[in-house]
Amino acid sequence: MYSCFRLTFVRTWEGGVIKLLRNLLLIIVVFCFTGNVYAGSASAKLATLADSLIKGYSDKFGPKKNIIAIFPLNCDEKLEKQRIGFAVSEIMSHKFVASKIFTVVERGELSKLLTEQKLQASGAVESETAVKLGKILGAGVILVGNVQKVGGKYQVNTRLVDAETSAVLSSGYEELNSSAFEEDAKVYLNIVPEEQTLGIYAIYNYRKNKNIKATYVQPDQPDGVITPRAFSSNLVGGGLLYRPVRHIQLNAEYTTSTGEVYATVTSTAPFPYNRSAALKMSTVSFMASYVSGLRDRWGYWVGLGVQGINIGFDRIKIKENPPMGVFVKSGIEFKPQSRIGIGVNLKYDLRKVEAFSQYDNKVLQLNPLSVESTLTLYF
Repeated sequence: MYSCFRLTFVRTWEGGVIKLLRNLLLIIVVFCFTGNVYAGSASAKLATLADSLIKGYSDKFGPKKNIIAIFPLNCDEKLEKQRIGFAVSEIMSHKFVASKIFTVVERGELSKLLTEQKLQASGAVESETAVKLGKILGAGVILVGNVQKVGGKYQVNTRLVDAETSAVLSSGYEELNSSAFEEDAKVYLNIVPEEQTLGIYAIYNYRKNKNIKATYVQPDQPDGVITPRAFSSNLVGGGLLYRPVRHIQLNAEYTTSTGEVYATVTSTAPFPYNRSAALKMSTVSFMASYVSGLRDRWGYWVGLGVQGINIGFDRIKIKENPPMGVFVKSGIEFKPQSRIGIGVNLKYDLRKVEAFSQYDNKVLQLNPLSVESTLTLYF
């Protein structure tokens, strides 16, 4: 009776913890995607700057409509890697989209053209080059400029340029508090360095395991008959990552099971009963991987790793733990903010993960393929 009560209590407690973790993850994700809904002081200043450029154009040409291509603003290499110029132009573009004078070239078309010209979509584009690209895109006007950081301020210089004559149609200047701007523009920025990057993450691993179609007798134990059955292994845990150079990442992870029911254990003497046995499993793994970006806030990676697995069973004695295993893993990651990543991974064990009872009966074989989800905080 105590065992039954204990098992019920453990399952209830674990179910509550898992539910709490899922709700917490949902709250974090919602916060990430809605963190930029309310514009701050820096966004307001950039909106005012955009309004002044639009007014300068309309004072010369009246309500005449035109097509505008908005290019990332030029900045030094450090700010370019952080996508500062790109973020400024993106925030300003909202005002041009809302205006009745301009039709804004789609960002996807602009990014595609920059890629074809072997230019970074978030990097510096010289004014002469921007004029030529603007003509290709069918724009009559282009927005160009530059951003520099002086002390705790971002200094923004912008101008509207005629794509045919290269004449400056209107210009403007604004200073932004750096912390206010980085808060407003965090959805667009890459403040986390691409090298010497550190991260900590939570991980959930799921795999569906097949039933071993056999029944084993343990003659020297009170729990005499073991009947394995199909089950799902759920592992939760965390890890650390380190990126010494831009495309190489090192990971260390630890996961533990949440007490899955693995088998039915039956005893005939001295007191007959039929009980469930829980699987207890934990893993420690190390991995090296290649990391790269797909586009904007999406990235992918593929890696090779080694892992040690500790397996135990409630009421079942095993002979020994599986030897060190090798696995491959790959995944994609989305960054709603530069410091937060949400990933989905596939993991495949290259060596079988099996467990045998003390009587050399195979009592466990894990499915080699598993699916993972991760939530990462970067530094």
